[in-house]
Amino acid sequence: MHMRTLFSKIFLSFWLVQAAFFAVTALMFRRALPETHPPGSSTTRSLLVSCEYEAVNIYEKSGSDALEQYLKDLQQTSGVHLSIVNDRGESISQTPVSREEQLLAERVVQSQRAEQSSGAENTLLADPVVWDGGYLLVAIAQLPTPAPPPRPPGAQPLRDLGVGVVISGIVCFGLARYLTSPIARLRVAAQQLSKGDLSVRAGMRNESRRDEIADLVGDFDKMAAQIQSLVNAQKRLIGDVSHELRSPLTRINLALEPIRKVENSSVVTAIERIELETGRLDEMVRKLLTLSRLEAEGQLIQQSELQLGEILNEVVADTDFEAQAEQRRVVLCRLELCRVLGNKDLLRSALENVITNAIRYTRVGTEVEVSLHSVGTAEMRTATVKVRDHGPGVPEASLEALFRPFYRLDDSRERKTGGVGLGLAITKQAVTLHGGSVEAANAPDGGLEITISLPALRVGAQVEPLLKEPVNS
Repeated sequence: MHMRTLFSKIFLSFWLVQAAFFAVTALMFRRALPETHPPGSSTTRSLLVSCEYEAVNIYEKSGSDALEQYLKDLQQTSGVHLSIVNDRGESISQTPVSREEQLLAERVVQSQRAEQSSGAENTLLADPVVWDGGYLLVAIAQLPTPAPPPRPPGAQPLRDLGVGVVISGIVCFGLARYLTSPIARLRVAAQQLSKGDLSVRAGMRNESRRDEIADLVGDFDKMAAQIQSLVNAQKRLIGDVSHELRSPLTRINLALEPIRKVENSSVVTAIERIELETGRLDEMVRKLLTLSRLEAEGQLIQQSELQLGEILNEVVADTDFEAQAEQRRVVLCRLELCRVLGNKDLLRSALENVITNAIRYTRVGTEVEVSLHSVGTAEMRTATVKVRDHGPGVPEASLEALFRPFYRLDDSRERKTGGVGLGLAITKQAVTLHGGSVEAANAPDGGLEITISLPALRVGAQVEPLLKEPVNS
């Protein structure tokens, strides 16, 4: 997943924000937890010492009855049971002390410092209190032993934070997928549309979302439908015009028959010119009808198992005979056995158009090199035909446009070679109907190389040795 994709940007942005939110919330929660002071802490000790001295002070001023009343009030208000004993372990209030408190008081008298005793139900805190008269009293506070506090939610921050981040990641992943899935479909549909599949649509049936992205997808589908309608109308127009031109051409040729008997040099020259132009026009109409038929069919109607090498060998032999008249050659440099499923006439026409086009542009005295390779695995093989000329090549920006109908790289050169710009378009359409592809590229040492790739049948490929001499020499 690249960071430059919209999905990754949305997903990571949402996830990082959620993770930061959980981290800050956990930190603030831990800081807001109330502090507890167990028995024996400095805060609790300070409060008890204050109460102890207050109790002794009341005893000195008002006697044991006032002390007893103070101790009762203290227990009711704070829950602290406080006893005051002398250095012999005897209570100076009316409330008797337990044996455990007496033992703790003896330890305080001996050590002259505070002592503590913890039991299952309560905790005893004993402090020595030296009064102005010089005698020692022991204050014993009995506090309930607190149950261990429940573990606060933030006691395991890493685990809780991890769970929160994972959950937020799942939610953010779903949200990012929801936002970007229509855009991904739109991109795939645009790619298929650019390859010529005008029936593709980016929208989904029964899709309930109503937002700007859904509107964009709907507008794209409307645009694609309009383009498909316009292109189909154009194809029908070309087909109809081509059909309508056949009859006038036939009548022109018939009208020339009486004129051919006139023995006049200027008339003969004019007739020859008319025949040349009507011949070119007839060829254009024929190719237009072929292209229109291929585009209208959309699939192969008649197909059979073919040896592609045999077809290529025949085409090379025929085109080489024509090329020799123009001081050029067509040679078959490599031939591998492979079978394809297709229409023989269409494949022959596709190969012949490519090779004939190469003959037009290869330099005088050079060869058009043709080869057939079978590549891939035993389960999936591809038949690859390469046709390379030794001409001037084609600008890189024009390679894709070579297979468009009526595309002319240079009008003057097309008129010189007699091309009408339909041969390679017919080749591309025929190859596409066979499930293949055709590409054009400039050869490293000059010239144009056209590659036709067709799906081959699953057979054990047998490779014939590289041909040292042209097959048709």
